[in-house]
Amino acid sequence: MQAGGMYDKCPPESKLLVGFKNHLIGALQVQNCQQEVDNVSRFLRYMQPEGEPNLEFLTKTTETMDYMRALINSGLSAATILNYMKNIIRFLQYVKGCVDMNVDWYKILKYIDYLKTMRKPVARTHSGNVCSTRYDRIVDGMPTVHECNLVLRSGKKRFLDIYNRMAISKMVVSPTDKTWYRYYCEALMMLRHFQRPGAVEGMTVKEWVNRKLTDGRYLIGIKKHKTGATHVATIALTLEEEAWYLIRPEFVRGECNCFFLSARGTKITSGSSDLLRLHESCGINHVSCTSGQVRRAAETLVATSFTENQKQNVAAYMFHSDLMADKHYRMPVPSTIVATAVLFDTLPGYTPERYLPTETDAPGSCMSEKEFSDFQKTFPVSRDCQPPTKKQRVDAGFSENRVYYDRWRKCKYADRQEHLLSSYTYQKPSCRKMERLISKEGWTSNCPKAQHILDMWTPALKYVIASDKHILNSCSRQKWKGLVIKSFDGQKGEGVVATTNFTKAGGENLCIDAQTWPCQCHAGLETFGRKINHSSKHPNIMPLSVVLRLDDEDVHTILFKATRDIKVDTELKFNYGVNRKSFRGEALDLDWLDE
Repeated sequence: MQAGGMYDKCPPESKLLVGFKNHLIGALQVQNCQQEVDNVSRFLRYMQPEGEPNLEFLTKTTETMDYMRALINSGLSAATILNYMKNIIRFLQYVKGCVDMNVDWYKILKYIDYLKTMRKPVARTHSGNVCSTRYDRIVDGMPTVHECNLVLRSGKKRFLDIYNRMAISKMVVSPTDKTWYRYYCEALMMLRHFQRPGAVEGMTVKEWVNRKLTDGRYLIGIKKHKTGATHVATIALTLEEEAWYLIRPEFVRGECNCFFLSARGTKITSGSSDLLRLHESCGINHVSCTSGQVRRAAETLVATSFTENQKQNVAAYMFHSDLMADKHYRMPVPSTIVATAVLFDTLPGYTPERYLPTETDAPGSCMSEKEFSDFQKTFPVSRDCQPPTKKQRVDAGFSENRVYYDRWRKCKYADRQEHLLSSYTYQKPSCRKMERLISKEGWTSNCPKAQHILDMWTPALKYVIASDKHILNSCSRQKWKGLVIKSFDGQKGEGVVATTNFTKAGGENLCIDAQTWPCQCHAGLETFGRKINHSSKHPNIMPLSVVLRLDDEDVHTILFKATRDIKVDTELKFNYGVNRKSFRGEALDLDWLDE
């Protein structure tokens, strides 16, 4: 794209772009929208190479076709081109709703129809690509986490040899060995810790220096990760892995602040390419061993092996996009991140790196997944069972070392955590209340801490909300605990006020029905949703679309969840997504829309 002059953008302060960005953030609540704005900016600059961007392109269908062909010829995937078209259409829909631009609606609608016509063959190509990929996975089989980690097992002997020469023997190693060592360290982050290549490329020396020892692991946060996600990438290294990364100063040249440096002493350009080179050096087929493949394989195991709360923590650790974050993400605490990293050790078929055998390992020190499965069958894990003694383990035919025993205790600990978390699905308990629950269980060892459980607590997920009996009953009867309709003086009328404290989304989900009145679902009842007032500057709730099963029918319903902590006697408000200039000026006299 850059070679073809298609990467040029309009000035970010352009009126059209500023208005479009504000529309995405304010009306559509798309907080991480810069990529969409940039795509529209590139399109406008291509259609109008100079000057302030305008809407003259609405009549330039030939130039538009040339632009789309140029995107295809530049090597972009069909999915990316579809995204460009989607962004342009949304931009035009924004322009259509602006009364101060004095544009012809007919031209806009005609141009949108033209784009949708061009989109059809691209969509067919994309569908064909997706089907082809899925077919290949069915025929060839989707690689497992164990298979994706083959390069780590194959290269470990050479890796440890280089480490021993550099860190222990203090020997000088060749630049080739140093580069290969870096490839392996990058692969550990992508294949062992399921991080995206952007996190590997963006990790800095300062972030490494600020690593924090938490529960036996070193926690690292990475801010600049070259992705559209707005949250911080995190990784929890074992003590052994931290020692491997400590020799990083051997690579330092110049003043580059990046943790991983190329042979020239500059920032690495592509973690994916380095992973490919590592596979080639080990003689391993790299086609199905990318960071994306290992993440998908891990997600498949997680979906079938982990509880819902554990899945949320995994989503955060694996650094999901904001789309997935809306469903599975919350701001994790250090202890939760470490606990999630340890939890990966229990994945079926997953062999953590520190358990891989080396030539110096004692016989029987390597953990076999099959043997641990047999160990669990012999000594079933439950939250109230007693751990097997050393004599019991040996009599059952297992090794006397603590490898299986320690992992068994971790499974038991995770089971107890899940039991405690499931006791409070929607309302976060106090620390004292959690302590009483733990005391009531009577556990004397391997017992979770109350504060740790509270740090891990999250509200029920969206699909759990849709089937919750309490919410279904409240929605049908329109009786919501902690809410009351209050009459205000003046022109404001009535509104909804909280009579109890609610915590932010990510903590307590505040859900209220928003049906219009009167409606078939609530004949004769006054619904709360229609009483909620508007605020574009200080909203404290946001809409959540769900399908509720009411009277044996699927009913599309708008619920709301808190976006900030709400105290008693605080009025509930949300952004209606409109302003006084919407609807071609019909709302110009509604001053309350600016509040």
